[in-house]
Amino acid sequence: MTKADLPKELIDNFKDNLGVFFVGAGLSIAAGYPTWDGLIGELIAEADKISWIPKGKIAEYKKLIGDSSKFLFLAEELRVELGSHFTKYMEQRFQFSAHNHTKNHELIVTTESSLVVTINYDDLIEQAYNKVYGKYPNAFIYSQAREAANNFWKDRFFILKAHGDAKRDIDTLILSQKDYRKTLYREAGYRSLLQSIFTTKSIFFVGVSLNDPEFNQLLDFLHDSYHGGGPTHYLLIEKQKSMETISRRYFDDFNIQTITYDNAKGDYAELTKTLEVLNSESPRK
Repeated sequence: MTKADLPKELIDNFKDNLGVFFVGAGLSIAAGYPTWDGLIGELIAEADKISWIPKGKIAEYKKLIGDSSKFLFLAEELRVELGSHFTKYMEQRFQFSAHNHTKNHELIVTTESSLVVTINYDDLIEQAYNKVYGKYPNAFIYSQAREAANNFWKDRFFILKAHGDAKRDIDTLILSQKDYRKTLYREAGYRSLLQSIFTTKSIFFVGVSLNDPEFNQLLDFLHDSYHGGGPTHYLLIEKQKSMETISRRYFDDFNIQTITYDNAKGDYAELTKTLEVLNSESPRK
């Protein structure tokens, strides 16, 4: 990946502090955290250890996990079935585990931008910021829309943890269809903040899979809000997983331009190279 492979508008947006990173689960894999389907698989494995959950249900869960459109349904079902075991597992997986940030996270926090939006539950971006700048950044969840909006209007750097913060409280996590409905349609301040960000900033989606239910739920909501208008957004995706039909739909429906990188070796080296190029062209001032 070279400068010539990146759209000039994307680079210029970050130079002008109009670019915003939107970080998905793919960026946390190297640090030891699971993908969305990986997390569902782990929760199914936990359910399989509990004697009162029928084996027939476990078999159904394993069958449904092959359909990404059922992830949110499965997440809610597993949370109900696991009960207190769900909270304990999520605490151990995200709250009490010791995973370290990666070079990619450092590249993101040292690239010119007024904020970072993430749908991840971990604190890897905060870790990277602290390592580079010697302090922790402001980080807000959806219920803190007033504080986040105040930072946004005053152009103070912050992290918007759009789907909750496991380090803060497992109960803040958005994990199911019900959670999405409650958050996106009842939290008016949060809804307005998202609309403002997506209509005034150019979003660069990194570590996001086209199968992520969280990503697609958010896009549908935003499309209803601004009908694909506003600045052009960009999605970085593996060339091996890119499909022309879906790329066209993303551009037509959401004004998202797809940027592909080669990951034939499965080491995500080109993803890092992409972030390095963008960082070198628009370092944080």
